[in-house]
Parts: sequence; structure tokens; C-alpha cells
Amino acid sequence: MGQPGIRYDENLPDFVDLVRELISKEQEFVVAIVVNVKGSAAAKVGAKGVILPDGTVLGWLGGWCSENAVTMAALETLTTGRPRLIKLVMAGSELRRVDEDVIEVGTPCGGEVTMYVEPVFPKPQILIFGNNRATQALSKMAKIAGFKVVVVDSSASKDDYPEADAVFNRLKDLENARIDRHTYAVIASMGRTELDLEVLEFILPRDIGKVFLVSSVNRAEDIMRRLARKGFSPTDLEKVQSPSGIDIGAATPEELALSILSGIVAYRRGGTGRFMVEVRGDPVKKVIGEIARRKLEASRA
Repeated sequence: MGQPGIRYDENLPDFVDLVRELISKEQEFVVAIVVNVKGSAAAKVGAKGVILPDGTVLGWLGGWCSENAVTMAALETLTTGRPRLIKLVMAGSELRRVDEDVIEVGTPCGGEVTMYVEPVFPKPQILIFGNNRATQALSKMAKIAGFKVVVVDSSASKDDYPEADAVFNRLKDLENARIDRHTYAVIASMGRTELDLEVLEFILPRDIGKVFLVSSVNRAEDIMRRLARKGFSPTDLEKVQSPSGIDIGAATPEELALSILSGIVAYRRGGTGRFMVEVRGDPVKKVIGEIARRKLEASRA
């Protein structure tokens, strides 16, 4: 029971339960919270809701006029992955964007509502196909890096992958598993081409983020041509990256796993795969140059 004179949100527990349920189901969604209100508006500071990818609004965000506008902005965050503040201006005759973060709602109320919208995504997931030292090392590293890890191989066991979230022995065990744009598949059978083809035929028709095929260039070309003859389109084949990983000069299975995981992170985060000194600058080289110049100037004095 709230203290007299203190305003609290009685719906907050229901909102928290809703968010917890969506997270447990590994769904993506957007949280929207009203943070400021000026003038006449139905929404109040603290009002909050959830917007699903299909545009469904769960919760109260000020009614139909506000919800249409916030839904437009919220769904954009599912594409960009970045939270933002948006201002809804209760003016105009139709829903229209005035500025990047300002939307006219198309109602004569005259108020303004500022909302914070933030996308929520399921934990990124790595599907590992294969069972060898490299895949075992990759599973450990991916788990440390924050990925959900699922291993699929007829010879794999939980003893081989104690950190994995799931270990399956058959492809069909994935029929009802989550495979979405936040999922990255690593196919590392180490030369079993027919098995690689079977996995690719299963994975490519699905809405998957990227498929990393661990293979030589020649073998990968052969696999791509065989998939094309089976009717897979260029759009399907573009989901595959092979050879996989970042060129770090890997010489051991563990280093290969590090290279593959680095490639996945670079793809997911938009990284370049270059040395950081090439991207951010080289302070050591700069200071050494300054020392050399001072010595030169001192020698001339």
C-alpha cells in the first residue's frame, strides 16, 4: 500500500511481468516510456508500454493518436538497434514526421509528449554444427562472450559441451528451436561436405542472421554450386560467409575458434577486423615520433 501523497504506478508489476515473459520467450520488442508531457495530452509521465514487431501495442501510451506515432518510431529502433527520445506534437491534420525525432500526430490537442523508446532483443545465439576441438573451444568462448550456445552433431554430448545451453544429435531436433536474425550458424564439420550440404539445406530457408561455413575456398565453391543446382537463389547463398573468421594467423584449433568468433562479433557489431591502431590511431608511434623530433631539435641547437 502506497504512502499518502506519494504517486506510484499500480500497473508496474504487470508491466514487469509482461517484459519478463517476452524475454523468457526470446522475443524481440520495444519498450516505450513517457518521460515528459507539456500541455494537453492523454498520456502521463511514467506511462509505459510494449510494442511488438507486428505493431501491436501492449499497455497505455495515450491512446490511438499517440500509439500510431510511437509505433512508427519504435519499429525503426528494431532496425537500428539504438534507443532514442521522440517528441510527439499533438498538432497537424495527419501523421507525419517533422524532424528525425519529432512527429506530428495529426490531432488538435495542442500538447507535446516525449517518449523514450528502446529495443529489446533476445540473447544472440550461435548454432554450432560439428564436434571437434575447434567447435568445443568455440562453444566455451561464445558462452563467455554472452551468446546462447546450441550444438548439433550426431557424436556430441553434454560432456563435450558442458557450457552449452543445448546439445542435439539430430538436425530435426531444431525444427521447433529458435532460429532468427539474432542467430548465427557455424558449420565446422571439417571436411564432411555431404553433412555441410544437409545443414545448409536446412538452415538457409530460415530467417537466420548469418551462416559461417568453415571450409577451404575450393570446397566452399563446390558446395555453393551444388546448392545453386538444387534451386537455392543468390539471396540464399549470400547468407553464407566462407572462409569464415578473421585473419589472425590461426595455427591451432583454439586459435581457429577465436578467429571464427571474432568474425561473428565483427559481423554483428559492424567491426572492420583491422588492428585497433589502424582504426583509432597509434599513440605509441606518435609519442616515439615526438621524442625523435625533440632529439633532432636539441641536436640542432
